[in-house]
Amino acid sequence: MLTRVISALVALPVVLFLLHQGGWWFGGLLVAAGAVCLYEFMTMTQGGDRVAVVAMTGLGFLVMLAILTGVAAGPAAPGLIAVVPLGVLLFYVFRTGDMATVASRAGLAGTGILWAGGLLGVTGALRSLPQGEGWLYLALVLAWGSDTGGYFAGRFFGKHKLYEKVSPKKTWEGSVGGVIAATALAFGFRAVVGPDVETVHLLIMAPLGAALGQIGDLTESMLKRSVGVKDSGSIMPGHGGLFDRVDALIFVGPTLFIYATVVLKLPVTWLTLFPG
Repeated sequence: MLTRVISALVALPVVLFLLHQGGWWFGGLLVAAGAVCLYEFMTMTQGGDRVAVVAMTGLGFLVMLAILTGVAAGPAAPGLIAVVPLGVLLFYVFRTGDMATVASRAGLAGTGILWAGGLLGVTGALRSLPQGEGWLYLALVLAWGSDTGGYFAGRFFGKHKLYEKVSPKKTWEGSVGGVIAATALAFGFRAVVGPDVETVHLLIMAPLGAALGQIGDLTESMLKRSVGVKDSGSIMPGHGGLFDRVDALIFVGPTLFIYATVVLKLPVTWLTLFPG
């Protein structure tokens, strides 16, 4: 537990500083984190094929850059959509390895590019919204508030299993408690760091984001059980892998981004890859 706390105390100030700075200070942090998450995902799913791990991590990295710079939102979007399946299939048709598993490895690679790379990229794009810093704080509060609130609610009140096949310790009481705690925290943080959204919208976004964050956690648990690993990696002492730390966040972030751009119709100021 002490190692876990120390790791968080070291990492959190750096993350918050770069988040506050914005621009490519934050963009650099995000693409670095994305590369780590992609590498962890591919390492879990590619059966020891290091070439596949590196190649698919690289493809996912390019997808993240395309999202953060707005390429994925412009005329090139259809081409980008085509690049992912084309890149994956062309790679695996010439590097089949075990024929009994090549289809599943290719499918998992494509999934990982969009999951670990794409969803994290969209989460990072929250910083490009008006009051983007506040939107990212909201995503963090919903993800980690739901996780912490759910832990304590489940510990003290948990009786009914939520989804024992995937996560034996989680309970319905913990899940509901997590959503309530995250929603309450979201209203508290809105008064301090924003974003400045109407109460009715926050009443929709907060519980929805918190609930989807829990599903993100369950989804990664499903993946790890399927491939037989406990943690996605070991980069963070006491915490496991980086993908383990952001599994809920990368479900919350895109939920908020979709709501902000589709429902609230907020504009997006994408990062510029080559300023000037």
